[in-house]
Amino acid sequence: MRQNCRDYLDSFVRLTSFVAATAFYAAPAFSESSSTVLIEVSGFKNTRGTLNCRLFTKAADFPDGEGIVTLRVPITGPNTSCSFSNVEPGTYAVAVVHDENGNGKLDKNFVGVPSEGYGVSNNKTYALSAPKWAESSFTLGTTESKALLVKLRY
Repeated sequence: MRQNCRDYLDSFVRLTSFVAATAFYAAPAFSESSSTVLIEVSGFKNTRGTLNCRLFTKAADFPDGEGIVTLRVPITGPNTSCSFSNVEPGTYAVAVVHDENGNGKLDKNFVGVPSEGYGVSNNKTYALSAPKWAESSFTLGTTESKALLVKLRY
């Protein structure tokens, strides 16, 4: 009897936690909007791994954070693209990685310099520091389609 009560209480706590979490969940920047962001990436050294494209809405997360969505696409040649559809109007930045080993992240050497290809919207990358939100961000209007050209840096 005591175990049944614990099981019931455990289930109740999980259910209320789930309901509370979904009630305060902030919807991502995707809806029925017809705005799209197409990222055309060039400069691949090889076709191993995937192209990881990440869309950001916050300066604090850019470029190494989670972002709001990540797309992983196979590399088809020296140029490969990814596209975000139904994006709400707003300010965004994009970071891309040539994830050669498929581990889902940008690998860096022992001093923190990237050892895989990477790039950002507006192509402002630096040898010794991370890209900056102010130089990489762009605005997207209602029903706008934006094509960004990103050159990988190795």
